[in-house]
Amino acid sequence: MLRARAKVLLCLAVMAGLALEASADAPATAARRRRTVAGPRVPILPSMVVPASASARDLEVGEACRRGLQGTAGAVVAMDPYTGRVMALVNPQRGIASAYQPCSVFKIVVAVAGLTEGVITPDSTYNCQGGCWLWPGHGVVNLRKALAQSCNPYFEWVGEKLGYERVRRYAELLGLGSPSGINVAGEAAGRIPVAVRPSQVGHLSSHAAGIATSAIQIAVLISATVNGGIVFQPQVSGPDGFEPRERWRLPPGTVLAGLSDGFLSAVNEGSASSAFDPDVVVAGKTGTCSGVGWFASYAPADRPEVVIVVFVAGGSGHVASAVAGRIYQNLYKPSAPALAVGGGK
Repeated sequence: MLRARAKVLLCLAVMAGLALEASADAPATAARRRRTVAGPRVPILPSMVVPASASARDLEVGEACRRGLQGTAGAVVAMDPYTGRVMALVNPQRGIASAYQPCSVFKIVVAVAGLTEGVITPDSTYNCQGGCWLWPGHGVVNLRKALAQSCNPYFEWVGEKLGYERVRRYAELLGLGSPSGINVAGEAAGRIPVAVRPSQVGHLSSHAAGIATSAIQIAVLISATVNGGIVFQPQVSGPDGFEPRERWRLPPGTVLAGLSDGFLSAVNEGSASSAFDPDVVVAGKTGTCSGVGWFASYAPADRPEVVIVVFVAGGSGHVASAVAGRIYQNLYKPSAPALAVGGGK
């Protein structure tokens, strides 16, 4: 049975004007045309979906996301983590209709599984002696530092202790591998393998090898770590008359404590330092692999109001976090009017 679809407003990309010293189609001699010099080309603004009943806040959020991504191939999702209300989707073809390897963002799943199953605590340490993106290794790391530096051997170690069955179960509990149910047509389901060889569990746990997710699924995932374990059905909707829809809640006893310290440290001192700004407290997790980059984030870190997920094609987590940094600066810098984005608690 078809689900009723809420109406959304599709704002198509517009081409900014080109500064030209002379018009190409104006009458001119060949010599004059040779001397004509075109000014710099302004990058095209991406396409954007906002609610048909968008508030002024929604429009500001959407414009900040669109301008933050300007000039970068990718997508942005902006969502209230406490309700699942989607305020803006930039480049929905990439953000909803396509699924990509989530790279190190998947380490969030492994961390939740490890904490909840008692395999690790936030203080559990592992000695990273190489075989990581930082070739000498990170040395002795706990969960906070492992998330901040995106230490591959740490999460390979945790994933191998868990085994794939438990890793897969928590991935599905956090909304991966199935459509989120967003009220926009053409959503990709993503992919979670049914089984993998034991020798592949470590690499899957650190790099998400064989897994595919969309940006909207990642927004739901990180929102669940912020809101205490609610997996929402995301809905593109204005704030008036909006009713949140819960898909489910994580089981009682699910452990989320310890994640936020790692997300904050990623921005303050780790892989997401491109998003750092002393005036805007941002937290999140980067991902880089297979020619794509991710940054799943929220702000303000001490009282989250909005989740921003950035996906970049042909880029890295550093690039994605820089895009998010520009978005948050547009929303929260003191020079801009104060903006209360979502329904944070």
